[in-house]
Amino acid sequence: MAARLGSTRSARAQQMRGVLEQWKRSGLTLQEFGQQRSIPRTTLVWWRHVFRHAGRKRRGANGGQESLPERALASAAAVFRELPLTGPVTRPAPAVLEVVLRSGHVLRVPEGMGTTTLQAVIAVLERGC
Repeated sequence: MAARLGSTRSARAQQMRGVLEQWKRSGLTLQEFGQQRSIPRTTLVWWRHVFRHAGRKRRGANGGQESLPERALASAAAVFRELPLTGPVTRPAPAVLEVVLRSGHVLRVPEGMGTTTLQAVIAVLERGC
């Protein structure tokens, strides 16, 4: 089964579940815990949100109940494929802003991204791809 955004069964989700359990036992604030481990607070908050809402039901467009992952799958129209690299490998610019959208998508915005591009990306993600 392929992992999807917000999946609680992916390898990353299992890793973050363990991290959040360590945080709960640490006695630190989420901010302090993240700083000690170089994990952005927004990442910890997002995963905490995913685990809190896993399996919750939401009213679908047809008025029936659907789980959040089912809703995400139903609205996913985009297909992603891994493409081979054709040029030199460069490290991406570090994100200077991280935006968590209502849809649950996390957008990491690098320095220098134009507002037109950013608005277009947000519009696509908010539309549900």
